Amino acid sequence: MKLLLRLALLALLPLLSACENEAYDTGDGALSAMRADFVVAETDADARMTGFETDGGERLRLASPVAVDWMDRPDTVYRALLYYNKVTAADGSAAAEPLSMTQVLVLPVVNAADLAVQPKKDPVTFVSSWTSANGRYLNLELLVKTGKTDDGYGTQSVGMVCDSVTADAAGRRTVWLSLTHDQSGVPEYYSTEAYVSVPVSALPVSPVEGDEVRIGVCTYDGLTVRSFGF
Repeated sequence: MKLLLRLALLALLPLLSACENEAYDTGDGALSAMRADFVVAETDADARMTGFETDGGERLRLASPVAVDWMDRPDTVYRALLYYNKVTAADGSAAAEPLSMTQVLVLPVVNAADLAVQPKKDPVTFVSSWTSANGRYLNLELLVKTGKTDDGYGTQSVGMVCDSVTADAAGRRTVWLSLTHDQSGVPEYYSTEAYVSVPVSALPVSPVEGDEVRIGVCTYDGLTVRSFGF
C-alpha cells in the first residue's frame, strides 16, 4: 500500500480558527513557551481538531477547535508534528493553543511477497530516525526533492514493505523493511522535509525484548539502513 506524499502541504501550515471560540488565558505566564511535539490528533464530528496526545503520553484539549485542510475526516485520528503554546483554559485546566503543524504519514507495512509488481525505490535524503517515547512508532525524517511545474506540484508516493523476518540461533528476530518511494516524474528542484511513522502494531510480528527492526532507505549516496531495537 502506498500513501500519497503531498509535499506542497508538508511545510508548516498555519491553522485556521474554527467558528467556536472559548475564553482562555492568553498564556503570558510560565506555560506559554512554544512547544513542538509529535502527536496523535483527534477530530470531532465536524472534522475539526479538538485535542491530541503527545508521544510522551500527555493529553491536551485545544482551547478552541480548529479546522485543518488535510484533516478532512470526522471522528478520526491523525499523526502530526505540532507546534503549540500550552495555556490555561477558563476553567483552570491545561489546554493547547496550536500555532502550526506538519502532517506525518503513517505507513502500513505490506509483505513484499504479496505484491505483483515491486514498488519503486527512488532516492531520498535520510536525516534521522528514532523510536517514539511511547514505543508505538518507528519514525523517519527525510528530505524529498520536489518542484513546481506549470500544472502545480506533482504528487509522489511512499510506502513500507517487509522483505523478510529472520531469527538468529538465540531466537532473536530481525524484521527487514524497505521504504518505497515513487518520484512520479516530479521535478527535483529543491528539498523539502517529510516525516513518516511506522506503527509497531503494523509489523508482521509483535516484537519482544531482543528483537530488532531494520529499515532500508535508498538515498542519493546509496542504501542507508537504520536499526530499531526492543
